[in-house]
Amino acid sequence: MSSVRPSEQGIASGANNALREVGGALGVAIMASIFAAQGGYESGQSFVDGLIPALWVGAGAVALGAVAVLFAPSRRAREAAETEAGADSGAEAPAGAGAGAGASPTRDRCGKSGLIVA
Repeated sequence: MSSVRPSEQGIASGANNALREVGGALGVAIMASIFAAQGGYESGQSFVDGLIPALWVGAGAVALGAVAVLFAPSRRAREAAETEAGADSGAEAPAGAGAGAGASPTRDRCGKSGLIVA
């Protein structure tokens, strides 16, 4: 939830929960249809004949998800790039300039800059 504004966290949470539920329902439906097409409950062998391909498809979906996560940008890399961009933008203001002595720049958890006055 840290990637959205605080005023939109409820919407983001609802969307996340809805997509998770839809994904779970689709996963069960796809694996059940593979099980039914390849096997069934008639005998132990028929059950195994349907279960094996369904489990392979499920394992393949998990593997694809793991590969996708490896290529997703991480928060640390994004924060490091923002830090480097801020450091390259120019020299810092002298101490006490602008906000007054005792003030130090900071960022809150949403990335907004602000000042802490000591």
